[in-house]
Amino acid sequence: MVVHYQTAGGTDIYGLGMPNIYNHYVNWDLGPTWCYLILGQKTTLIDTGRFENYEVLEALLGETGKKPSDIDRVIITHGHEDHDGNLAEMLASSGAELWAHSIFSHMISYYPHIEDGAEHPEMPGSCRLCRMPEKYYRGCLPYLERRSSISIDFAIEDSQVLPDDGFSFIHTPGHTPDSICIVLENGVIFTGDTLLPDITPHPSVVYAFEVNRRILPERYRRENTIYGLKAYIKSLGRIANLTSQPFQATFPAHRLFYRGQFNLIHSSSDRAKEIIQFHIDRCRGILDILDAKPAGIEEITEQHFSSSLLKGTGKLVAQNEVMAHVEVMEESGDVCWVGEGRDMVQRTGSSNFLRTIGEYLK
Repeated sequence: MVVHYQTAGGTDIYGLGMPNIYNHYVNWDLGPTWCYLILGQKTTLIDTGRFENYEVLEALLGETGKKPSDIDRVIITHGHEDHDGNLAEMLASSGAELWAHSIFSHMISYYPHIEDGAEHPEMPGSCRLCRMPEKYYRGCLPYLERRSSISIDFAIEDSQVLPDDGFSFIHTPGHTPDSICIVLENGVIFTGDTLLPDITPHPSVVYAFEVNRRILPERYRRENTIYGLKAYIKSLGRIANLTSQPFQATFPAHRLFYRGQFNLIHSSSDRAKEIIQFHIDRCRGILDILDAKPAGIEEITEQHFSSSLLKGTGKLVAQNEVMAHVEVMEESGDVCWVGEGRDMVQRTGSSNFLRTIGEYLK
């Protein structure tokens, strides 16, 4: 599917619905990945979709009357396979510039000599903590190799404003350390996975900072500001309080069109606050489970999530979600680790997480 939108300033935007079908090892249904073609002073493509779909991307561009050689630059919202999957092919055929956050280049590179607790030190930065079965991640290896040869032409930094292009950028880590949102003409925002209708992306875990600290750009190594639920909540808070609200249009990377209907975000600020509230409610739910007795991450996951969401690798993703929330509540003093192997979570009796997370609802 291709959708067309024109900004108040007359700039044409085309949404390209790219296939996002996972193999049978993963029970996920995110709907298409939405990439966006912007026909401004320079023709810009935001994201390139899931790997092994380059021909589809070419065909969708053709629906707009464009071809790869017409693209001047590609902007990547973050380094996941359903967003930068056809990037190497697109850059090779278009000759376009690559714009991405400076952390992106560190996420696509390999550091086999740095283990630091990584599940897969042989994988690039974005995959060093991958918990997927080998039969799943092996399918990613050719794409990861192609991606590693890419270099950034323009490194995006937080709060960067480019008046001549009508772009401004916001670094919104938490889902990934390199996530960005893009504002066009102070009226339209492209949110990648940071802000989605209907669903919320899984947050990263704070533990990833210790695993990846030494592979990050120097200025991000001292203290963690880019991993974990708290970083994600802070990013949502920034979106909620952008001075250019309300936006004329919000373009997310998933669920723009899903199950036969459009899911429009009428207020980015309200939606950001809804997601913050969702995570507050999830923390409450986890504490309710721990009221009865201490429990391990797996047990909490099985009690908190419906069985339909725990099929296949969905269980691993759900456990990651629980861990991200436990990390915030541990930092807030609401839970602690107990047991011989310190593998059980126990409630302490406080609910300080409400202050930690709730301040971003103000």
